Amino acid sequence: MASTRLPRAHASAPTGPPSAGPEAAPYSTVELVGRFQRMLQAQERSPCTVKQYGHIARTFLTFAQKPLDEVTLRDLESYREYLVLQRHYSKNSVYTTVRGLTCLFRSFGLAVADQLEPPRRPERLPRYLSEEEMHRLLEAVRDSPRDSAIAHVLAFAGLRVSEVCHLELEDIEFERNILHVRSGKGDKDREVILEDRSRAALDRYLAGRPTDGARDRRLFPVGPVTVERVVRRAAAAAQIPRRVTPHMLRHTLATTLLSRGCDIRYIQKLLGHASVATTQIYTHVDTNALRTAYQRAKPEY
Repeated sequence: MASTRLPRAHASAPTGPPSAGPEAAPYSTVELVGRFQRMLQAQERSPCTVKQYGHIARTFLTFAQKPLDEVTLRDLESYREYLVLQRHYSKNSVYTTVRGLTCLFRSFGLAVADQLEPPRRPERLPRYLSEEEMHRLLEAVRDSPRDSAIAHVLAFAGLRVSEVCHLELEDIEFERNILHVRSGKGDKDREVILEDRSRAALDRYLAGRPTDGARDRRLFPVGPVTVERVVRRAAAAAQIPRRVTPHMLRHTLATTLLSRGCDIRYIQKLLGHASVATTQIYTHVDTNALRTAYQRAKPEY
């Protein structure tokens, strides 16, 4: 089994990122990956990222069969070639792998992976639902207060799954009809509008929620898998033939707002995008808005 070397000085203090040195004790792949994942957890990375990066680290170390501090750039490039030529990884998968390996080496004070270039990811247009499909989906969960509240928050506030799972009761500001999203992607807080139907769905859900003071303070004490299952079941009940994910509801909100004339800067703020360049992908999706804008501004030659 592959091993890595960690400095003896850090062996009893696993909370800080160690730096490799000549005096090192061997650690098994299992021990190294476990330590790496604990570092990611300490950085408050999402459970999905912790699991994914742990798998990337484990798979690479099994391939390399050498201590982490002896890995060269050529080793990393050979692994990338192996993934593309023999494992037939997509550009997106190779990109994620390079990001994970860069994080792994940096976590242990090694810079060799900084020189490993990730591929340019293809720009794919987001998939979304029509307004009529979204209406059917929301109707499909009307009889379940919890599922209805979750679906309405996804559909009208545009939250990510992780943000829905981390919402707390105190994050609802009923007086202003505002949801406070704490530490969203990039550790950025933001406020989103609590639309009237979402407010009504939340009121109904909270009216039947246990009031035991020892209960979970999260608004929805569920995990990402449960949220995904709620949306998948609702889509099936609504007879939507394609696979529907929670993120599609976020895309649907952005696309619908844009088609109805909402300024893209407000959509950026609502979704919590760091740059408007990320939000601009929706301008390529809505051809009706593009056609309207073109007709309004086209030259008269």
